[in-house]
Amino acid sequence: MKRIAPLLVALASTAAAVAADTSDIAFPDGYRNWFHHHSTVNMTGHAPEGNIGLQHVYANAAARDGLRTGTFADGATFVVDRFKYVEDANHSLTAGDRKVVAVMVRGAARYPETGGWGFQAFKGGNPAQLAVKDGGAACFACHAPHADNNFLFTRGTN
Repeated sequence: MKRIAPLLVALASTAAAVAADTSDIAFPDGYRNWFHHHSTVNMTGHAPEGNIGLQHVYANAAARDGLRTGTFADGATFVVDRFKYVEDANHSLTAGDRKVVAVMVRGAARYPETGGWGFQAFKGGNPAQLAVKDGGAACFACHAPHADNNFLFTRGTN
């Protein structure tokens, strides 16, 4: 494991230097009608800190097929819809303001520097507010350690 960590840092640094332009990744209209893969709450202390919140992960039909087979075709798309969370007086968490709609789209030839995935995010869910300015290099730095799982954080057979 000690030998893998420097390799991952080098890989992420290389990706940052040559990552593709992802400004053309479109806002995923209708994603809330896609397959709901799972929901999580990233609590205070989670890294990266910007990902703290209540999040729902959606998968389009191609991504859902990939979850079943382990192979993702170009066009497979995941969306993370992340909200601030609010704890109420009865110790329940509810969704607050939307923080971001993050998109991860498969394009093996288009995004080789980031494991064949393109990354974009839309601040507050606003299609005009692009959050990813580095070709997805920062996103990929967190996904790189999951190379054995197609760079996904979760496994799924749904």
